[in-house]
Amino acid sequence: MSKTFTSKELEEIKAINVGKWDIISEYHRIDWLKAGHNEEESKIHGIVIAIVGYQARLGKEAQKYKLEQKGKEKGISITHREKEQWISVKEFDKIINKISEKYYYKIFSPAIGSLYEKGYSYDEVKKAVGIPSKIGVKVSLDKFLPFL
Repeated sequence: MSKTFTSKELEEIKAINVGKWDIISEYHRIDWLKAGHNEEESKIHGIVIAIVGYQARLGKEAQKYKLEQKGKEKGISITHREKEQWISVKEFDKIINKISEKYYYKIFSPAIGSLYEKGYSYDEVKKAVGIPSKIGVKVSLDKFLPFL
């Protein structure tokens, strides 16, 4: 682990739970950034891929979607949980806020970025941090520390 944290910070880190939704969104945000897309589009894409993956897991057919502009906001209209939803960068920012901006930028994003750079697939990232395949299972953020 290249970064050091105080005992208080380590307690905070262990109390933050991260799920597959968070990981797949971040993994695909990084993937789109590496493909040359901007940050806003990459965040939106990450969330949409998480929704499409969730729907596939439930046996639903993948939806077609495209990036749209509504006023000043870019986003994607997609049906999720039986209702039409507008997915914008705000949805991704909920992940950052849930993890906490401090630890998102210090631990979560750098750890997934490191694994991505090493060639890990999304499924390999889940396995590396110990997330089982069951829906709804989460792990604490400290599981990401070894990958910094």
